[in-house]
Amino acid sequence: MDAERRMRIADLVATARPVWEGNPEGAAFQEYLKGIGCDGVDAVLVTKAVVGCDLGEAQTMFLTAPCRAAELAFHNSVIEGLERSQ
Repeated sequence: MDAERRMRIADLVATARPVWEGNPEGAAFQEYLKGIGCDGVDAVLVTKAVVGCDLGEAQTMFLTAPCRAAELAFHNSVIEGLERSQ
């Protein structure tokens, strides 16, 4: 990860931490991140840092949030395509 992205993630973590501390609920937290334009890998990395969980737990929190339905559908279609290609 380049320095610019590390700084962006650190800034997002600092901004998002009080939100999580005020309401430690996964779906609401993902709604917040989506609302500020934090998506994809960045949202997973911010979730991991703020929540203090491992990468798998952060990915699960990201992909199971109702506001991330489009991301989950894309993820599932890619996995299905990979499975079919084998």
